Amino acid sequence: MRRPLLLLLSAALAVPACSAPASTTSSQPVRAISSASLASPPKADPYVKGLSRPVADPLYPAYGNPSIDVLHYGLKLGWQPSSRTLTGRADITLRATKAVTSIRLDFGRALKVDGATVAGKPVKVTRKGDDLTLHAPLKADGRAVVSVRYHGVPKVTNARQKRADINLLGFHIESGGRAWALQEPFGSFTWFPVNDHPSDEALYDVAITVPNGWSGVAHGTYKGKTTSGGKSTFRWQSRDPVASYLTVFAADKFRLYRDKGPRGVPITYWIRPGDVPKTLKVAKQTPAIMKWLEKRLGAYPFPTAGIVVTSDSGMETQQMITLGPPYMTPGVVAHELAHHWFGDTVTPRTWRDLWMNEGFAMYFELQYYADHGGGTIDELMDSIRGEEAQLRKKFGPPGKYRKDSFAESNVYYGPALMLHDIRERVGDDKFFAMTRAWPQQHRNTTQDRASFTKWINDFTGEDLTDLIDSWLDGKTSPR
Repeated sequence: MRRPLLLLLSAALAVPACSAPASTTSSQPVRAISSASLASPPKADPYVKGLSRPVADPLYPAYGNPSIDVLHYGLKLGWQPSSRTLTGRADITLRATKAVTSIRLDFGRALKVDGATVAGKPVKVTRKGDDLTLHAPLKADGRAVVSVRYHGVPKVTNARQKRADINLLGFHIESGGRAWALQEPFGSFTWFPVNDHPSDEALYDVAITVPNGWSGVAHGTYKGKTTSGGKSTFRWQSRDPVASYLTVFAADKFRLYRDKGPRGVPITYWIRPGDVPKTLKVAKQTPAIMKWLEKRLGAYPFPTAGIVVTSDSGMETQQMITLGPPYMTPGVVAHELAHHWFGDTVTPRTWRDLWMNEGFAMYFELQYYADHGGGTIDELMDSIRGEEAQLRKKFGPPGKYRKDSFAESNVYYGPALMLHDIRERVGDDKFFAMTRAWPQQHRNTTQDRASFTKWINDFTGEDLTDLIDSWLDGKTSPR
């Protein structure tokens, strides 16, 4: 996820923060469900990849709404740096997962609603805190396009976390009107109306209009810009489903650099002129890092990749990772790119399973250091065992971390050590076959511990349940 948390080893390993009480009984994917599993979906549905079965979060139940399933967000956003004002229109295609008398979305109280419609008809809206309710009924599996027009000066939300760098989430405004928005576990509601939970992934079309000389960067595939009347509009498209925490907004005077990854995958780098000397050289290592990851994880799961260099933070935002200049190192780029397999294309169903993202990304960051002169993987793993024990004691086991301790280092190091134990037990050939098969077989789905454990037991032919549970739930480290 974001900033470095600890400096470990001679390689100064960075731990960016990135993202669970999943149902412990379900072992089936709950996103990217087939159209056959829903009641009479439309034929040739353009948003079929956006179908989900959202759930309530056991840690942060105030965010997300299981009674609706957003299929697609069409966002038309305007950013005016001089007044720090965001204007927006959100056209949201959604279905009701059950009959509802109203539609509730997460939406920041700092932004004023200028009008709203459901299925083209004006509706009454009410606000309570960061909830927006549109008073229109929907039948079970009924669909509608919800449109909300709004404007205002966005404000961050206080996540009330011990970890200082993720305490204020969402839309940040900096000197000169520069702006960026990152959010994990929640916070996208600070800049657009959203079902703000990872179990409800959706497709996106985003247009960001800024003054000429500025750029508007979002997640997904860059579709180009148009310029008219002193303004430029940058367009972005996601045709693979995106969890709301993996979205990004960035407005700044970026320079655009283009590159190509394995098999010609288009890559774009968005860097402010003053940051180019420090960051472009690292950014241009992205194709080589992607190639290194593909040997261990299979083909990169999206049509494009990119990096946007903001003034702070770091995050595996989908198809466009976000890193501040202090965190632009090859190891951190490898960590955030690894999330595209573990977190982006396979997403935790709830925030209890954050370990599913961070354990894998941390493990492959460590493996990257090992393969590039940082020591052997065994040495690196041994060097973090003592620290892991202290983290577990302070913040709780990684599968049962404390509510106010989101994305602390316990969800990185314990699960990484668990993966190393699995590797030692099943051997390198089977382990790396597993790390390639898991994301490829579960593309565009959400998963939980139960589904992962069942799958890995079946795949390896080993019963790893006790090993996994002891690492994720134990009050003390297994060894």
